[in-house]
Amino acid sequence: MLTKILGDTGDQYGVYYTVYGSLAGDEQVVKSYLWSGPYTDLKTAMRKAEELKESHQGDTSFVVKKYSL
Repeated sequence: MLTKILGDTGDQYGVYYTVYGSLAGDEQVVKSYLWSGPYTDLKTAMRKAEELKESHQGDTSFVVKKYSL
């Protein structure tokens, strides 16, 4: 019997704060900082990103990406 596994069950997600231009420093155009996480559930990470956006006056710099060390 074959078993199909969808995606990597070990995926984790983080909410990152992304800065652009001169705020990124060191002549980088874009830099992301882990703000919250990691989360094992994508929906939980998305909810947290929305909460942060609302609590920071609609700041759209909060993005969800796969967590990496």
